[in-house]
Amino acid sequence: MVTVLRLVVAGILLVAAVSKLRDRTAVARRLGGARIWALIAVETGLAVWLASGIAVPAAGLAATALFLAFAVHLALARARGARRLPCNCFGAGADRPAWLLIARALGLAALAAVVALAPPTPPRDDLLVAAVGILTVAVVALAVLVLALYRQVGVLALRIAPRHALELEDEGPELGTEAPDLARLARDGEELIAFLGAGCRVCHELEPSLRALTREGMSVHLVYDVDDDDAIVAWEIPGTPFVVAVIDGRVVAKGTVNTLEEIEGLVALGRARLAHAAA
Repeated sequence: MVTVLRLVVAGILLVAAVSKLRDRTAVARRLGGARIWALIAVETGLAVWLASGIAVPAAGLAATALFLAFAVHLALARARGARRLPCNCFGAGADRPAWLLIARALGLAALAAVVALAPPTPPRDDLLVAAVGILTVAVVALAVLVLALYRQVGVLALRIAPRHALELEDEGPELGTEAPDLARLARDGEELIAFLGAGCRVCHELEPSLRALTREGMSVHLVYDVDDDDAIVAWEIPGTPFVVAVIDGRVVAKGTVNTLEEIEGLVALGRARLAHAAA
């Protein structure tokens, strides 16, 4: 029973440390940068100490002192008039009633005190118990980290997901009309006109992708602002990079782009518009 309690206290401390590490930016705004790293170090050290089974009474007393320090800190805040306090024990939590946080800290202190005052585990079981304890704590830590990583991957996927080209009605040639004059425009089938700037970094990054579309069979015309300023004016280009999709001489899609995905999306949009109009 004591062994189980010891491992429970170790797990609680480790989960608290990992949660603070996961939400360290938000927690640091409440507690301060130095204090948050000190708490993470202390909680992690106590978790490993308790899980190892070495000098269990001393480790239990140290954990009891830590939880009591939390309780005293919360009680002083309550005495100053705070009825609700931010919960920082397990990451950046929402504000909760002060009495609830104090009761939780005292409950954890009592749990750690039981570990500190209980008789030690028989020596012949020390190695086995220590191994199981360390593995248990490791599994809990990995589970918390995997969940945190899963959340971050989801956020990252949303941030780097392909976006749509910025298409504004008053920028570029009017949709559905005949494309303005351009020497290289065949006005037969699908054509893509990309207006690029000589000093535009994004334009230089897009150029290899545009040339790759040409190798794949699409008719792509590159128009540089320094080479054909008349075309920039005639096509009413607001800035670069700007792409216009033309099918059989008619403008079907247009917009400011930043990635190859946006260009491909613009072409697909033009095809869909033409198919919808034909239907």
